[in-house]
Amino acid sequence: MSATPKGTHGGMHDFNIQHGFIEALIRGMRSSFLADQDYHHITQCETLEDVKLNLTETDYSDAVSDLSNLTPSGLQAAAVQKLVTEFKYVRTQAVEPLATFLDFITYEYMIENIMLLLKGA
Repeated sequence: MSATPKGTHGGMHDFNIQHGFIEALIRGMRSSFLADQDYHHITQCETLEDVKLNLTETDYSDAVSDLSNLTPSGLQAAAVQKLVTEFKYVRTQAVEPLATFLDFITYEYMIENIMLLLKGA
């Protein structure tokens, strides 16, 4: 009978404890992606009000419901804000090493923003 070495991690016996919630969260978020039929309906829209109406039937309903001034940049900002909010929530729920990886993928955008500020000054 061999004993399991202490300090070994990453086995199937503790995957759900450490990563089960975040995996279920991501699988749930995957269902909120726009489907082909949603894109087709949006491409058939003639006004921004039609686009907003189509988006209210998806997971973007909360994001676009508060838009009073309906502009293309306003719709884009609402969609980006929804994505940022969900990313931050996933980041707070993640454990190592996923948490560090999620931090790493945000650093490039932080550096780009600083470079844009420096170019503008």
